[in-house]
Amino acid sequence: MRSKKPLFVLAAGAVLVGLLTLTLTAASNQGQEQYRLGGAWIGKEEGGRHLWTCTQAPLDSAAREATLDVRFTTYSPQMAGLAAKFGADSFSDLVGEGRMINRTTAQWTLVGYALKQANPPTIGLILLAYGTLEFTDPAHGVLEYTLDVYPAAADADGDGMPDPGATPIVTMPVIDTAQRVPILP
Repeated sequence: MRSKKPLFVLAAGAVLVGLLTLTLTAASNQGQEQYRLGGAWIGKEEGGRHLWTCTQAPLDSAAREATLDVRFTTYSPQMAGLAAKFGADSFSDLVGEGRMINRTTAQWTLVGYALKQANPPTIGLILLAYGTLEFTDPAHGVLEYTLDVYPAAADADGDGMPDPGATPIVTMPVIDTAQRVPILP
């Protein structure tokens, strides 16, 4: 009769290799840092139709939540034409907040305005942008978002946001790339 001892040793060895693999995989995943919000960023739309800057100010010590302030440096002729159609000649900063929803992805919402410069300025359009920032490394990311554009009349209660149930006049899906502004020598 053959001994079952070599079969048992082989099975135990396979189980040990499996457990070791799981342990090493878990340990290597723990070494992957949580990406952090914060700093100064620049970004552009895939087609090069707009360029923006953004300041992210962390709200917590882990930099998992942040306030956002986005300023468009350039924008497309289509956006300029849409603003002009509603009597606006400039854009405000877009402000909002972002929150990390996993190790590599932040979800965010911004609001801003197309303005007619006067004394006082008047709002022609409300811009509502919402989406995600997927970090590709600590200093680069891809933003996928939706830009909803509302007429100023969509804010009947005057709180600066489109009222519940308001319908945007334009909805645009957008993909941008972004990078942190580095400290240079």
